[in-house]
Amino acid sequence: MTIKKFILALCIALLSSGVAGAANTDPKHPEKTRLRDDLPAAATFNKESQDYPVLPLSPTTALTLEEALTLSLMQNPELQTFSGQIEARQGETQQAQALPNPEMGIEVENILGEDDSRAFKSAETTLEISQLIELGGKRQQRIRVADLKQQLADFDLESARLEVISTTNQAFFLNLSAQARVELTRENLQLAEKIFNTVQLRVKAGKTSPIAESQALITVRQSRLALKKEQHKLTAAQRRLAAGWGANKPHFKSTAGNIETIFEPLTWAVLYQRLEQNPEISRQTAELELQESRLALAQAYGIPDITLGGGVKRHEDNDDYTFLFGVSFSLPVFDRNQGNIRAARAGTGIRQKKELSKRVELQTSLRENYELLLVAYEEADSLRNSILPAAETNFSATDYGYRQGQFKFIDVLTAQKNLFEIRGQLLDSLTDFHVHRLNIEAITGQKLAANFNNAPSNPISTTEDK
Repeated sequence: MTIKKFILALCIALLSSGVAGAANTDPKHPEKTRLRDDLPAAATFNKESQDYPVLPLSPTTALTLEEALTLSLMQNPELQTFSGQIEARQGETQQAQALPNPEMGIEVENILGEDDSRAFKSAETTLEISQLIELGGKRQQRIRVADLKQQLADFDLESARLEVISTTNQAFFLNLSAQARVELTRENLQLAEKIFNTVQLRVKAGKTSPIAESQALITVRQSRLALKKEQHKLTAAQRRLAAGWGANKPHFKSTAGNIETIFEPLTWAVLYQRLEQNPEISRQTAELELQESRLALAQAYGIPDITLGGGVKRHEDNDDYTFLFGVSFSLPVFDRNQGNIRAARAGTGIRQKKELSKRVELQTSLRENYELLLVAYEEADSLRNSILPAAETNFSATDYGYRQGQFKFIDVLTAQKNLFEIRGQLLDSLTDFHVHRLNIEAITGQKLAANFNNAPSNPISTTEDK
């Protein structure tokens, strides 16, 4: 066999032994299921300018919930950072699949001596190639660990996406609530002004004391201050909503929807079944698998690897060649990777407890929001269908009786205050209903309600003066 053929055969043999364990080690990614697939996926591009918006919004536009969610998912700055994290995990997976590089060495012996060993006359030149052969499935376990990290990055993106959906939903319905609060306060102001005008006429006619006129004027001024306060709260709520897609000010006039739209909640059994869709549950499972893979990897590193080597040696004194072949491996006498195995085993136990803790935490949060949802629904239903109509009837009768001289002014003020408080209580109940509904949707990753976009934006029902 010639030298060239030997070296070629040696290289092929070493490389073949190095890739022998490479078959069937490609990571197996589970099919991704994106929750709330009725909405777009998170964007991964960077905004080139601050000019906004992507959708055709204007200062006179009424923003729908679907538009707000689309804007947040496409433009949210936090979501756009996840593309880099996923790419980094993909790079780690690619690196984990790499085989150890072969090594080549050249060694020259018996040189620069005396007599027959003078200069290079008796030199022996060795060319050697070696390849590390990993045993114990180290490469497969490294790939598995990297693959699970990549899956966790996907779960993180999905969790962040659902968080953006939840935050935008909450901000949108708080805008609807703030709008309704402004309308309610404005109507209360208009009502106070009508009462004030009626009191003025009765004072001029000598039928009512001037003190009643002063009291009515104080009520009007208080109502005006309350309206300004609610308008500022609405502006703050609009800015908070627009911040969800990176805008520094709202590019819309109002939000379109009907906060009065509520529905009877689903049963607890149905919601509890949906809890398994929460990405945190799947993430905890993947975290446990990752820790178990780390334990398997630590155990694999307790198995010594071998290094195969071979080469050719040239003898200058007789112009001859000889061949070399060797095997080396470490003796696991002192270090069998016991410490890392112990740490990984402890980490597996910790992860099992954390998985149970997270599941209990989500179940508790789901149950709490479910109970509060039931309370809000029952309260809103009772206020809207029985208490508010009675308060409206009482105010209308008191107002009419006051004009006829049958009631005192204090009775009108009391009836007006009760009516406004009940309307505010109803609005609070409706807001609480949607807050807890959205919390449940965030936990389960599924919608509970019908489409609110096409419903008209109506204030809490009011009573016309008779």
